[in-house]
Amino acid sequence: MTLPLSRGILDSVPTARETVDPLTLLLEGPVALDGVVEGPVTGVSAFLLDPTGRLAVLAPTGGHTAVRREGAAVRADADTPFATIPADEGDPDPRRGALGAGHGHGDGTVSLWHPEPRAAVALAEGTNAAMLIGRTRDGVVHVAVRVADPVERPGITWANLRWCAHLLPDDESALACEAVALVQWHRQASFCQRCGSRVETTSAGWTTTCPACGTIEYPRQDPAVIMAVVDEEDRVLLAHNSAWRPGFWSVLAGFVEAGEAPDRAVRREVLEEVGLEVGEVRFLGAQPWPFPRSLMVGYSARLAPGSAAEVHVDGVEIDRARFFTREELGEEISAGRLEPPGPTAIARAMVEEWYGGPLPESPRRIDPLRQA
Repeated sequence: MTLPLSRGILDSVPTARETVDPLTLLLEGPVALDGVVEGPVTGVSAFLLDPTGRLAVLAPTGGHTAVRREGAAVRADADTPFATIPADEGDPDPRRGALGAGHGHGDGTVSLWHPEPRAAVALAEGTNAAMLIGRTRDGVVHVAVRVADPVERPGITWANLRWCAHLLPDDESALACEAVALVQWHRQASFCQRCGSRVETTSAGWTTTCPACGTIEYPRQDPAVIMAVVDEEDRVLLAHNSAWRPGFWSVLAGFVEAGEAPDRAVRREVLEEVGLEVGEVRFLGAQPWPFPRSLMVGYSARLAPGSAAEVHVDGVEIDRARFFTREELGEEISAGRLEPPGPTAIARAMVEEWYGGPLPESPRRIDPLRQA
């Protein structure tokens, strides 16, 4: 099961976090890491985020983009309006747009824009606006720089990771995911949880320190379970959340409560939301979902032996739910009556794992470079 936000291999270079200022690293280059990190450092690179966590990316050429999933591609032509795909949490406000031609990878992928390091420093929002993310397999150490305002450049667009992560190369997906997670965390962690004083950013963006009481805080993620429930006929359960826009269906999900094990959360959420009792629960995989700070833990779950596949929605969070055969789901998607989860979400990978391959192309085109 391929998970777009669990790809890539990064060396976090932890020793550098405590001794090297990221902006200084961009100005001085690899020499700033001499004697600090082990192994070769072949270069230092920067990429940009705006205050909301959108990324500066190089758009595809040719006015179209291919959605890369398990070798499949969905063509989205520039003269065709896109119907945007909501995230796992749903999106009640669909927006339409068209991809304009830009300058980037002509093979249909999207890549982060890496400006010259000194230019990135000049664009930084402030002295604490740079975060040391890590070293990729080619030996390059990468610094994420938060800018006050999106930079306008030919061929550059500002994209939300939740829509475009599946188009990024593996290591860039990992870089972007960690950077977005840090930006989202800093937006919510400006004050000390112990005494209320404004905190300072430390450890190259990976901690905050309270100057008043000395409390150190670290980035955190909130675990949530997400489950593909199947019945004795091997049909999958999909549901529509009352907060989602019409037509979008996904698998069930919910946060793990304090002191609760994830597999217990699976059983509780399914029972609460659709009134079904599950038996066997099997871990499938996990990926971060930094919007703002979730860790999605995926499971498959089978109905308890002998229990009826009678769905009773709670009517509050879930307003519709039903089981689908593979044929029924494919037909609903192809006809445009049902929108499946987007290709960045773990929910999409889970449904395709059950389906046995990529889902059919939907008449509603996906705009992975939407601005929201």
